[in-house]
Amino acid sequence: MAIKTVKEYIESLKDGRDVWFEGEKVKDVTTHRILRTACELGAMDYALAQDPNYQQLLVEHDEKGEPYHFCFKPMETVADLLRKREIVQLTARTCFGMVGGSKFTGIDGLNAITAMSRRMDRELGTSYTQRVEALRNDLKKNDAGLAVAVTDVKGDRSLRPAHQKQHKDYYVRIVDENKDGIVVRGAKVHISWATTVHEFIVIPTRAMQEDEKEFAVAFAVPANAKGLKFIMAQPEEEDEENDFDHPLGAHIYTDEALMVFDDVFIPKERVFLQGEWKYAGHFAYTFANYHRVSADAYKYTENEILVGAAALMAEYNGLEKVPHVQEKLAWLGWYAETTEALGRVACMDANQDKETGLVIPNAVFSNCAKYFFASNYHQALKHLIDIAGGIVATVPSARDFLSPEIGKYVDKYLSAKDGIPAEHRIRAIKLVRDLSSYFNQALTLHAEGSLAAQEMSIRTTSPWSRYKAAAKRVAHIDDGSIDPVYSKLPQFPSWTWRKK
Repeated sequence: MAIKTVKEYIESLKDGRDVWFEGEKVKDVTTHRILRTACELGAMDYALAQDPNYQQLLVEHDEKGEPYHFCFKPMETVADLLRKREIVQLTARTCFGMVGGSKFTGIDGLNAITAMSRRMDRELGTSYTQRVEALRNDLKKNDAGLAVAVTDVKGDRSLRPAHQKQHKDYYVRIVDENKDGIVVRGAKVHISWATTVHEFIVIPTRAMQEDEKEFAVAFAVPANAKGLKFIMAQPEEEDEENDFDHPLGAHIYTDEALMVFDDVFIPKERVFLQGEWKYAGHFAYTFANYHRVSADAYKYTENEILVGAAALMAEYNGLEKVPHVQEKLAWLGWYAETTEALGRVACMDANQDKETGLVIPNAVFSNCAKYFFASNYHQALKHLIDIAGGIVATVPSARDFLSPEIGKYVDKYLSAKDGIPAEHRIRAIKLVRDLSSYFNQALTLHAEGSLAAQEMSIRTTSPWSRYKAAAKRVAHIDDGSIDPVYSKLPQFPSWTWRKK
């Protein structure tokens, strides 16, 4: 086993994967004018692991003393969850707030199939755990980039997978199987890091019913598997070398893809769910629970940038002492630090599953953190843009500022507070413009699950019996029900002293 160098990682992506960008087949993702940006994000995972300053955090050793990336380790303690959270934040801070690295989503997929394989083996007598551990060893040995594919394209949302009208392939499904493996067909969407990883873990997106066994499937597949195609999302900005006008956009493209399975063969040893329909929804739920903790971690680093941009613009505009601006900055600080606190407590109050030996993040807190961040994001943008001013929409370009003829006018008239160079103010304005992009707004609401998904999780995992017990205690309702917290409390009020 060994930790790949950046050069080895980049070379390993030249494996013949079938990638399409704006109607053209990509010959080499590492040299493509846009996709190379995604490769740079993926490479940071390897650059940090090779950096002596961070090796203690990122690198783990097996029983033989061989090094491997810590994220391939099963999450067995609260300390493991907090360490993984620290890795996510380190990588995101390095990559301008985006979750760089080539393992971010895939690790949570690996955690999900680890937990589910142990549960299914215990309840069904299957041997999926052995397959998952074999996959884990391969990933460690090759220091592989790993992504997860969850969201099916779904077709008509009012219809279940088995009842779609146009065709049955809106959800990835098994179309053939034999003693050697299965053949799958369908498509997944919103697949982050699609061209910059080596392996994918594919799991169901929802619970299935008995007549939907063919859709109850989970497996691992290499990026260059025959019949696997990636149709890339259109980038928001294509001026990838202009980091003056696009301080974020010039460096950020997370290679989101429509991932098409055109009758892809999956060997038996890479299959982790094959028709056991009752467990399909649990795969999706377990992944989401782990992944929202990861999301909570990097969302805080996004907040650091957003709040920092607001503070800079208040200073550069000479408004940092204006009461209504101070109120907005206070709100933004509350927003950032509450997101961080909720995300950390989801790890610190994790549940130890004695049957699997794994720790499971606190689902209520992790979903509350993600919901809190996403539901307040547009208010945060409102405050940011209000502080920055209308210049965010009308700021001239880098070419204007650098022009020998008219640059002096941009420099003269777009300066503001004495002592702050116009260039600094313009660069801060450009950052606000990038932070306000439609990509960031859509990503915040829908990445790691929509607001509706978090509402559903909060509704199903909150301790409703305890809430009711609290209300019954105060209302003096004794219906014989027992609550482990409230039923043990001493009587209140106590009237003993009055009787004396």
